[in-house]
Amino acid sequence: MAIFSSAVIVSASLFISNALSAHAQFVPGGPTQPGLPSGCLGSYPNDGLCQKEGWHLTPPDDVDPCKPDVIPLPGQQVYIQDQMNFCINLPNPDSIYLKQQGFYSNGKLPSIVQAEGYVQSYCFGSYLPAGSKPLPSGTIRSAHVIKNFTNTGTRYIQLWGTMDCGLAGVDCNGDGGQYDSVNFVSCGKEPYSGVDPSRSVNGVDPTTFKEYIQQAGNGIFCMRICEGTNWQDGMPCDARKDEAGCYTTMGITSFDDGFTYLDITTGASSSTSVSLPKSSSSSTTSSSTKSNATVTSSSPTTASSSGTSASVSPSSKSSAGRAVSKESVALLTVAAAALQLFLL
Repeated sequence: MAIFSSAVIVSASLFISNALSAHAQFVPGGPTQPGLPSGCLGSYPNDGLCQKEGWHLTPPDDVDPCKPDVIPLPGQQVYIQDQMNFCINLPNPDSIYLKQQGFYSNGKLPSIVQAEGYVQSYCFGSYLPAGSKPLPSGTIRSAHVIKNFTNTGTRYIQLWGTMDCGLAGVDCNGDGGQYDSVNFVSCGKEPYSGVDPSRSVNGVDPTTFKEYIQQAGNGIFCMRICEGTNWQDGMPCDARKDEAGCYTTMGITSFDDGFTYLDITTGASSSTSVSLPKSSSSSTTSSSTKSNATVTSSSPTTASSSGTSASVSPSSKSSAGRAVSKESVALLTVAAAALQLFLL
């Protein structure tokens, strides 16, 4: 009988788990997530393949069997008007795939990164884009918006704040993550999501503002909506900083209480007084090596303290939902065979 180390067995198990995840989004004749083609549960880039091709897929790998007829897909549209009116994406509790992974049973919630590829738009305020849902009362604990329309071509509107993780349906004890509108060919995390095309962005044609990046975790969130296709390096919606966090990606210095708005170009500002219900106990998160921000349920206006060095740090390499590359399949076969021999 062949003897294999525990490391080999663990590696085999991980490869088997990842391989199952890789095939879980599209199975011909399999279960179908509403709004997607038959057999599709979502979209998730194959990291191994994306890395091999320089994060830009080439034929025949650029064919997406789950591409919907309409993008952005209803129910995955974000929007920012001001501190009292916006929509963000959060894990979708109706996702067939997330439920297959055991989430939403026995109180188990996914983290932001675990739900990458399986999102639902939730809104604060009265306006709801097609397919979006209202956030439960008290989910948003603070919200701040800045409008920077100084330079045409790089204009953006930015939102950041704190949330009650329990009401948001998010496990804030896990890694943070990023949702964005980068397309499938460029290995975007949510290629079917995007900016609501039917609502003006502070009076500007919504079709001008096509890109967004959103990061969240540890009870905080941030999002930018940008004009054009400026998600490349160094641009306002630089999607490649997906592990940098809100403080670095968007230059946020603190997550203070309150609901405020500032137009950087004109200097116009406003502040809204909001009466908040008590936070749910499940929203309490502790500080970790990835963040010094602590969100507690002891205050009716939960927020991390001003001036902390916290960051949302999506750990994409450890994400349970990542697909494996074609090269990994061969190693998977060897590892699985080794595991089988060991168990004989």
